[in-house]
Amino acid sequence: MAHDHLEPLADGFVAFHTAKGERWRHKDVEASRTGPGYRLFISDRGEQRHYVFGPKESHDATLFDLRDQLTRSTPADAAASANRPG
Repeated sequence: MAHDHLEPLADGFVAFHTAKGERWRHKDVEASRTGPGYRLFISDRGEQRHYVFGPKESHDATLFDLRDQLTRSTPADAAASANRPG
């Protein structure tokens, strides 16, 4: 079965499959088209990851973009602890 499409979901997320067939959902936290913000990824297993956009980076979301961003993303727990004062 080919997993080469994006699947809009009723909750505002968009599902996609990695090249290995794992299913993930994603949603941008900020609504801008470029610049700061992050993309939240959630796997069907419950793992959460964040991809932080660069200052002038496009928020494009092709299947290729999503797979690349997921690879470069960080675990949500690590992103949250990095933002906590300590």
